[in-house]
Amino acid sequence: MKKLFILAVAAVAALSCTEKKPSYTITVNAGDEGFTSFILTNRDKENPIADTVAVVDKKAVFKGSVEGFDIRTIQGVKEGEEPVNVARFFLENANYDITLKADGNHYHSEIVSNGPIQMEKDSLGKLIEAAYGDTDMEALEKEYMAGDDKVKDSIWAIVQPLLQKGEEVEKAYYANNPLSVLTMENALSAIRYSEIKLDSAKKVVERFTAVPEFAGNKLLKSMQKEVEKKEALTPGKQAPDFTLNDPDGNPVKFSEIYPNNKVTMIDFWASWCGPCRAFNPTLTKIYAKYNKKGFGILGVSLDKEHDKWIEAIKADKLVWKHVSDLKFWDCEAGKLYNIMSIPQSYFVDSEGKILLASPTHEEIESFLAEYLK
Repeated sequence: MKKLFILAVAAVAALSCTEKKPSYTITVNAGDEGFTSFILTNRDKENPIADTVAVVDKKAVFKGSVEGFDIRTIQGVKEGEEPVNVARFFLENANYDITLKADGNHYHSEIVSNGPIQMEKDSLGKLIEAAYGDTDMEALEKEYMAGDDKVKDSIWAIVQPLLQKGEEVEKAYYANNPLSVLTMENALSAIRYSEIKLDSAKKVVERFTAVPEFAGNKLLKSMQKEVEKKEALTPGKQAPDFTLNDPDGNPVKFSEIYPNNKVTMIDFWASWCGPCRAFNPTLTKIYAKYNKKGFGILGVSLDKEHDKWIEAIKADKLVWKHVSDLKFWDCEAGKLYNIMSIPQSYFVDSEGKILLASPTHEEIESFLAEYLK
């Protein structure tokens, strides 16, 4: 009897040891787009994850497990071509069915899942779409991109109020769900792209940090890192030094520029950046007005084509000094100043101390008027 009891206990223990670990299954329906494989990646340079699965019978199936949740991207791979992003979603231990939607060389996906966070995101997306009514926003976007200025203006007149309605729906969701993962994701984006001031960003981080269940959360860690980066670039801190080449290939060191001015603006821009080019006429007027009072500019371009960079400088009549390493978003100076979007600027004094960080265009002239009066 005792022996049978021991065997029964051992059998129960064996069953508990083989209990299944929570896992996910992702089925990517590739269709006829010619993809040979897909990559599931977290796009994290510090702790990269990249799982590659071949396409078989027009499908690729990923299996694995994740702690809590993570944000993952699926990239499609074709022979001899660079991977392209086809889906981005919240990954949990759940089932995902992803169907590719092709639009020329651009792809997006229809994601069906039973992952709670992704389901919540999809629900929010449907609420935002409902705010657009019967308007086909994708069709209008295509028409806008292909149209001339007159067509663009007419389409924008239709689209702008609808986008505002969508934003109102989104803001209402975040206000009503202040501690949701989606609200955290939105807050991270707002901090990263300087859409909120540093003091507000700190308060947001404190709010999420106070919730025990978010301890070790990846989004929260990213928010904390972004705040730390921005704190290092606040007024009073020493501006990071850098050396980049001018259009003729000559090295220019920033710390050899700012001693020549009472205040120097680092203008991060690019020839391909519409808002940058739109602001350039105003910036040239500001420069003409304050240059003799001690205002200088160093233009740092995030271009990747030398000729287009030079053409834009000439076309916009930007008479100040310019530099670039032509590395696009991998620009070394851009990394030092945590540049995630352009146009963006920093102002330093003659000793290289930061005076103003990421001002709006409206703030620039009022700051110079006060500082150089």
